[in-house]
Amino acid sequence: MIIDCGHNFCRSCITQSWEGRDGNFPCPQCREISYGKNLRTNRQLGNMVEKFNQLHLAPVKPQGENVCEKHNQAQLLFCAGDKRMICLDCRESKEHEPHSTNSTEEAAEEHKDVRSTLSRCNNVKIQSPEVVKTYKAMVTLDPDTANPRLLLSEGGRRVRWTDTALVILDTPKRFTHYHYCVLGSEGFTSGRHYWEVQLLQEGTGWHVGVAAESVNRKRMITWSPEGGVWAVWGWEGQYSALICPHIPLSPHENPLKLGVYLDYEDGRLSLYNADSMELLYTFLQAPFTERLFPYLQLWKGTELRLV
Repeated sequence: MIIDCGHNFCRSCITQSWEGRDGNFPCPQCREISYGKNLRTNRQLGNMVEKFNQLHLAPVKPQGENVCEKHNQAQLLFCAGDKRMICLDCRESKEHEPHSTNSTEEAAEEHKDVRSTLSRCNNVKIQSPEVVKTYKAMVTLDPDTANPRLLLSEGGRRVRWTDTALVILDTPKRFTHYHYCVLGSEGFTSGRHYWEVQLLQEGTGWHVGVAAESVNRKRMITWSPEGGVWAVWGWEGQYSALICPHIPLSPHENPLKLGVYLDYEDGRLSLYNADSMELLYTFLQAPFTERLFPYLQLWKGTELRLV
């Protein structure tokens, strides 16, 4: 389970840790206070742990001892059902017939990939809200990327939806069709950066986050990291993280200002309610391999400002 600060615990452990508390729930690792039992399932990490447990092999015996006692043959296969090595004759038996098997080399290699992924997840450092704000960056919006339905203020710090499309020159950088998007003027290829987006008029919906330089600007976008977008979506008082499938979010209060924290080297993007610094969602171990830009998308009646 993921708690508000971003750390992961099994459900029974964190429930036991919070037993008897009413209102304030500290993280056992960093001691950051959560004001509600807001537990979210980390399905990706859970699946990796389950696979890791299934592939937890005993140390391989020397080759001379790695022989099936029943059939006196070399044990060249790993039975996933019984989690042990077997020989070719064992695989054909009724005992192992319904189980999946692969070579011991393949099983050991898969076990080593899983271990590496778990190690990276355990080594992720979650920055405190106070530290995050020290990386404040000056962000402006690039008018050459703005969809014709979006009107930018002079200086590029404010953007709003317009009912009538502006007559402006189309360029390769500009979002067209139904992509009511605009990107920041400056992109990032390294470092840590933080900026805030204020909701002046929430309208019918918005996206706040980052987008890759290669994001599609002329055809339909896949709103997910696979499509080059890492963002949170707000519409009519509901919120979700833009991954496939979308993850519903349940903030303690509706954010009127969002904080965006990018750690390029760690492959991490965190979004906060900037007024309370409640963590809304963190994209972890993202494959950042190109320039990333601040990203906004607006729908009818929405107006946003960079602060």
